[in-house]
Amino acid sequence: MQRFANDPNKSWAFFKRGLGIFCLGAVVILIGAKIAPIIQIPGLIILAVGSLYSIRGYLGILAHRMTASFKPPPSSLKLNSLSDDSDKDK
Repeated sequence: MQRFANDPNKSWAFFKRGLGIFCLGAVVILIGAKIAPIIQIPGLIILAVGSLYSIRGYLGILAHRMTASFKPPPSSLKLNSLSDDSDKDK
């Protein structure tokens, strides 16, 4: 999962490419419904490939967001320095 999270731009490109392939498959299925039903089978295969590309891209985007939101806070906080100053005054 960490491999997917390293490059969000690459994941976004996979997602967009998968969305385009998915839409192409949907168009092939619709054309097959009007012209020849046998064309729908390759459309389903194209649709599945597009779905897999999109899922891979979406998982990469999700992994990047999850790793970015669960990073530990910085070790030197202003609150620590303020409490140290108050101890010196006593």
